[in-house]
Amino acid sequence: MSLPTLMSKVQTLQTSLQAKAKAEPAFRFYSLWDKVYRTGVLRVAYRGCRANRGAPGYDSISFKQIEDQGWDEWLERLQQELRVGGYQPQPLLRVWIPKAQGGQRPLGIPTIRDRVVQMAVLLVLGPVFEVDLLPRQYGFRPGSDAKMAIRAIHFGITQRGKREVVDGDLSDYFNTIPHGELMRCVSRRVSDGTGLPVIRKWLKVAVIERDERGERRTTETKDKQRGTPQGGIISPLLSNLYFRRFLLAWQKFGFGQRLRAEVVNYADDLVILCPNGCGEKAMAAMRHLMSRLGLIVNEKKTRLVKLPDEHLDFLGYTLGQF
Repeated sequence: MSLPTLMSKVQTLQTSLQAKAKAEPAFRFYSLWDKVYRTGVLRVAYRGCRANRGAPGYDSISFKQIEDQGWDEWLERLQQELRVGGYQPQPLLRVWIPKAQGGQRPLGIPTIRDRVVQMAVLLVLGPVFEVDLLPRQYGFRPGSDAKMAIRAIHFGITQRGKREVVDGDLSDYFNTIPHGELMRCVSRRVSDGTGLPVIRKWLKVAVIERDERGERRTTETKDKQRGTPQGGIISPLLSNLYFRRFLLAWQKFGFGQRLRAEVVNYADDLVILCPNGCGEKAMAAMRHLMSRLGLIVNEKKTRLVKLPDEHLDFLGYTLGQF
């Protein structure tokens, strides 16, 4: 079967799942794992991972090695593992990449095998959770990008007169998300008895890195209770699901209405657009809610920007004099 035909079948499945999620906001999907290991879903997942390229993970197995030995057979073996419950995630390989502002950040690189399974899960779960994400969440979503977030901020400042802006920064957001609360976010929509344990294992998988002598050593163990690995294909979706809790709490406790303050979120970055005189209160409210969620506000980088006298740097754009 050709790739376009496979993709069409996967898109039909995604449309069906998304329609169900949209029609029934409280519905919990109890049978999704069998869709993850469908031949078409796994093939599309493999092609997606292949297109992204990426270095080998902990096992050092590359795409070329898989394809030299026959990727059809490789996928069939993986499919059988998923079908009978024999699939177990492998450790992540930690690498360090430079930040634009200086310093380094860690990435946990899954094996290609684990990448394909995560991509397959994302193909199935992504449309379900996309329905629940909120309009002002712009990161890691189909049809959204950084420019859309910037346009929303620009509109709030110029058209709604919200000239006090909380430029919020979270310390190591991905690595501080509490597993228990995150899994509650997932299980609110998913009750699949096979899929949920696999996601838990991805969160707790060991991390291996090379020391200065080139030898591998374990730097994180399965006992950890926080964090979704940066570098994992499923991690952006999980991070969005948890950040959604902050946005819901912002609405629930009336901060948006009382302070007339709007939150714009992109991945682990956020700004809060406020009318004059409300910025300090909005910043205090943000700190309070983040603390309740078990997240840490980076006080060195979080600040209140008063436009037009000061400028806001966000997602590589500078907003200042209007």
